[in-house]
Amino acid sequence: ARLVGGVRQRQNKNTIVAHALPTLLLFDCDGVLVETERDGHRIAFNEAFVQKGLPKDLVWDVDLYGELLEVGGGKERMKHDFSNRIAKGDTEMEKVVDAAGGLDEIAKDLHALKTEIMMDMVNANMMPPRPGIRRIIGEAAKAGVPMAICSTSNEKAVRAVLNSVLNAGEPLGISIDDIPIFAGDIVPKKKPDPAVYQLAAKELLGDTWESQTGDCVVIEDSRIGAQAAKSAGMKCIVTLSIYTENEPFGDIGVDKIVDCVGDEKDERFSLSDLELKGDFWG
Repeated sequence: ARLVGGVRQRQNKNTIVAHALPTLLLFDCDGVLVETERDGHRIAFNEAFVQKGLPKDLVWDVDLYGELLEVGGGKERMKHDFSNRIAKGDTEMEKVVDAAGGLDEIAKDLHALKTEIMMDMVNANMMPPRPGIRRIIGEAAKAGVPMAICSTSNEKAVRAVLNSVLNAGEPLGISIDDIPIFAGDIVPKKKPDPAVYQLAAKELLGDTWESQTGDCVVIEDSRIGAQAAKSAGMKCIVTLSIYTENEPFGDIGVDKIVDCVGDEKDERFSLSDLELKGDFWG
């Protein structure tokens, strides 16, 4: 078999059968490229809370952060938690929020600081790529399959994570400028809304994007991310992460669930498995 312009061609006696690869290969960031949530974002949020002098009992432990991940977006996550604390009678939190100018302002300010802390952690190579992510990116680059990152996280943080992944080993034949990033507040509604995946398709596929969404493949790790992908009409593979391994996916039509992409010789799937009419989608 050989790859020609994103199409795998198989010689079968005197006939050549073309098997189309995905029109787009789209990745979530956190939990997909890198296991960032527990040991990255959570740590950075807590450090931002300390640096900004928030109440000492405001600590997002592993279990609480897992619950908060059901809310898409870091600023939204903070507003959700802070408002719940205030509703339960936390007067100290209420005073801090009021002094900052309200929930929107304090969340915006904290998120900017948290992003800087997170970027320092990424740049210090504190979080390695998940198994197989570099391999699948390299295979897609070689085959000419367009890729993009679609995340609810801040664009600067996503760019730092992607850059660390691309530079974590031998060159993959693609640069960070070749992989568009759709992240943060680029869309008005965050996952599980499909807006970010629809925007990526529209920007990268042009006027006929709506008729091509079924040929796009998304790699996600969470229920809300998979809901966004499937609501956009795309194929979706879930690579379970630390926080999502027990989430329910059976009711949203996920196409495949694996524990990771898998490094060479331990692959769960390769680019060639993602042929649109292939057995992988069973």
